[in-house]
Formats: sequence, C-alpha cells, structure tokens
Amino acid sequence: MHRISSASTARLTAALFAFSLVAAAAAGHAQSPPAANPSASSQSASQAASKPSPNDELLAKATKLYYSTTKAGLNSFTCEVHPDWREIMLSTQPGSTVAADDPRVALFKSVKITLHGQLKGGSSLDWNPAPNPEHPPDEDSTKMLDSMHKGTNQILLGFMQFWTPFVDGSVIPADSAGLEIAKTEKGHRIHGDVSGTSFTELLDDSLILQHFDVVTGGAIVNFAPSYKPTDKGLLVNAFLAHIQPPGVPPDQAQEMHVEIEYQTLRGFLIPAKINMDVVKSGTFNFVLDGCTVNQ
Repeated sequence: MHRISSASTARLTAALFAFSLVAAAAAGHAQSPPAANPSASSQSASQAASKPSPNDELLAKATKLYYSTTKAGLNSFTCEVHPDWREIMLSTQPGSTVAADDPRVALFKSVKITLHGQLKGGSSLDWNPAPNPEHPPDEDSTKMLDSMHKGTNQILLGFMQFWTPFVDGSVIPADSAGLEIAKTEKGHRIHGDVSGTSFTELLDDSLILQHFDVVTGGAIVNFAPSYKPTDKGLLVNAFLAHIQPPGVPPDQAQEMHVEIEYQTLRGFLIPAKINMDVVKSGTFNFVLDGCTVNQ
C-alpha cells in the first residue's frame, strides 16, 4: 500500500497559523476597556454613561446587524465529521490516481471522527479508527492514519479558531475605547493595537465588514468575509484569506478560500459543510452531521 505524503500537512502550516492570529486579535479587541481613572469626577462618569460617544453608537449599530452565537445562547456543539478523503488525496498529491474504491480511502473512512466545537475556546477532535483485532493495520497504514489525524486535527481546530470570532459577535469591538475609528469614502475604518497585535477592520456604508486585517510578529493576515442574510442577522458564509508568514515576500503569500454551509438545530445555526481550498496545498471538504448542541 502506498503511503500518503506528509508534504500537504507541512504546506498547510502557514495557512493554519492564520487561524490563531485572527482568533487572538478578535479576542483582544473584544475585551472590556480599561477601568476609568479613579480621580475622574462622578459627574463626568455620569455624563459619559448617559451619553454614549458617536463611535460607541456606531459599533452598537453594527453589532445588531450580525448573527451572534453569544446572544443566541449557543455554548458548544458536537458533530460527526465526514471528510471527502478521495478529493483530499487527489488535491494534495497532484498527478496521483485515486480510485473510488482505493483501499486507502476505505481505511480513512473507517475512522470515526467527532468534532467538539466550543464557542469559548478549547475545541477538540476525537479520532477513533475502527478496531479490527483479526487484521490490525500494518506499519504503513498506521503512519498514514497518524498523518491524516494530525492534518485533520489542525484544519478543523484551526477553523474553529478563526470562524468563532465572526459568529460570536466579538469581531465587532464592544466599544471604541483605545480604538481609532475614522469615516472613509466607502464606510468606516477601525484600527487598534492589542498586546503587540495590530488589527484593521473596514466596514462599508451599511456597516458590513469587508476586510479584517491582522499584523503580528511579522506575519500579515488579510481576511475578506462574506455574509448571507438570515432572520437572526447576517451570518458569515465565506472567507477569502491571504496569509503572509514572517519573512515571506508578498507575492508568496498563501491564499485560502473557505465556504461554510449551515444547518439549524434547536434554533441554532452551526456548520453543516466546511469547504476549504488552500491554493497550491489542497482542497479539504467536510460534512458535519449527527450533531447535538448545548446552551
């Protein structure tokens, strides 16, 4: 049996690095503002509380436009995951031949995969190969399973990291404290610096997020999200991302396309399909079913 090259997992490293950057930036600017100066007069504090700043009103107006798992009360979800193994193998090994009945595809399909998606962080993935005491996997099969386990774990947990801020509401800052907010010809620009991470958000005239850009540790990540309207607010359903790791020239930045289809379970919107195309690295499609949700 031919072994699956681990090169695809290595090529994904730069792209997956972006997920943690976006999550960190979103979490940082969603934090509460610093406490007020204790020397400030109670009269000033009262006036500030009774009259929100125009920037705070702008952010509050923008926040109301989007679907939020936090407002909906979704705490976590658990789903069985079914990767398109044949497509993954074909896309990560250009020129290879993979038949529908390829024994490697059958081997991967025998694994039960369960995603435990935690909206407040700490998501995890269960990877349980089907037990077969009479025919235990040989060394090559074991190595293939280990390689795919690591890659699948990175991709899905990475997805949870960058997807969550866009659906829990934290991608739009809670208030304007410490931020630069300026009117532009096409909408508004929000900029801030949090713990060494710089982020810039561009909203159009309708307060729809067009770009979310992060700079940290020499890495540059540019996200262009797309949204679909729902009766509960705008729901992110696609991303175009460019990831430029430290020391990598702009023309060698990694490009990633992500599409999300949703299912409704007990009134909550959670992923049903995740389609991820990392240019020159591979295509990674997953179906999520058999789900449960927790409030």
